[in-house]
Amino acid sequence: MISNTNSFKTLKEQVQEVINFSVLCCSAVPSLKGYMKAIEKGSAAKLPDADYYHGDPDFQRLRDYIPAYKKNLGKLMLLSSFSYFEAYFKSMITEFFNYHGGFDTYIEMALSRQKSHILYAENEPAKTSVRKLREYPKNGKKDKYIKHAKLLANSEFRFPSELMSAFGAKELHARYKDMKSVDIPHFAQWCFGVPLSEYEIKTFHSVRETRNDIAHGKKQYVDIGDAMEYNKTLRALALKIDSHIVEHFFVIEAGSEKPIEV
Repeated sequence: MISNTNSFKTLKEQVQEVINFSVLCCSAVPSLKGYMKAIEKGSAAKLPDADYYHGDPDFQRLRDYIPAYKKNLGKLMLLSSFSYFEAYFKSMITEFFNYHGGFDTYIEMALSRQKSHILYAENEPAKTSVRKLREYPKNGKKDKYIKHAKLLANSEFRFPSELMSAFGAKELHARYKDMKSVDIPHFAQWCFGVPLSEYEIKTFHSVRETRNDIAHGKKQYVDIGDAMEYNKTLRALALKIDSHIVEHFFVIEAGSEKPIEV
């Protein structure tokens, strides 16, 4: 049984790496401050050599860096987490098509089902009920419409609103790789039916706008506490999307390419 997509598992690992890095930084800076004090008091000879940057450390420059390090770290955390979330959504769509044998196979299945449902509607027993419904709505015939619609609803018949899935899949495949982050809620709702609330959409766009302000130089810092909250928001949204898609779209369609017998 599938609980999450592989794309979501990758996202979790990537975000955890970002958090781990922040933990490392928040542990290292206090140690650095302690070492510098110890050196000034003569109880330590020198700072440990840096892993990458070489040369004698400039204590004053290091002190100048320290006050803003959490806000700089928060900025980098948000930029990374949002980029990973954006990559997750596109990767999940690729994984979805691959799960069903690739895009071409998926489209063939969708077209085959569409053809089968249309063929079913053209033959009995569906044909009689369809004929009763193929008219302009008339007052006083509501009960008749309900009766025959119910008969068809429990069969292989598909109403007009259900017959465009192949077109939707084709449009999704054509557009998702160039999708902008602003469109993620739209694709999640209209392509996959993810029930996102207005609050969830508004909160996502608030995080996205903050990310954009950083990327465009309008915002210099993000408090590390805010970055962690943004992280939680993106993770909750990704989990909601992923759980819905796994439940409804990662279902084997074995034999679906075969015409429905009528």
